[in-house]
Amino acid sequence: MASAGPKCVAFIDMDCFYVAVERARDASLRGVPCAVVQSNPYERGGVRTVGADEDRRTASNGSIIAVSYEARARGVTRQMRANEARRQCPELVTVQVPTGFGKADLRIYKDAGDRVVELLGRRADACEKRSVDEVAIDLTSAARRVLDADADARPPSGARAFE
Repeated sequence: MASAGPKCVAFIDMDCFYVAVERARDASLRGVPCAVVQSNPYERGGVRTVGADEDRRTASNGSIIAVSYEARARGVTRQMRANEARRQCPELVTVQVPTGFGKADLRIYKDAGDRVVELLGRRADACEKRSVDEVAIDLTSAARRVLDADADARPPSGARAFE
């Protein structure tokens, strides 16, 4: 546990997290413009059950919840619906969030977020999951080690130490 005194706490918001999870599950999505979309309950047939292990590539006009950097470079944003995004970027691959019982099933993303928290927690004084893709992490001990090492280092010749 870190000693009392000033703390060094970081807030991590994992960009493109849902896309990263999908790419970890399906390597063919790597390097291509990709977006993760919610199912669209207003489309014909409504929300259909699609399991996490099924092929969830979709032509649905669902709301975009995550956009890869490749798709962003072609003008796709989270504010678009999938059809608008496909007009902007015809090669866009859209993957639907798994669904069950008429609603989104976010377990694969929650589980991936838990694994990130567990990994970060091995190096931190404390780690707290704030949402599926956000983590607060106490780096006080690591920061003190870096600062102590810097304090022990001799400044280059001609350099003045801060007072």
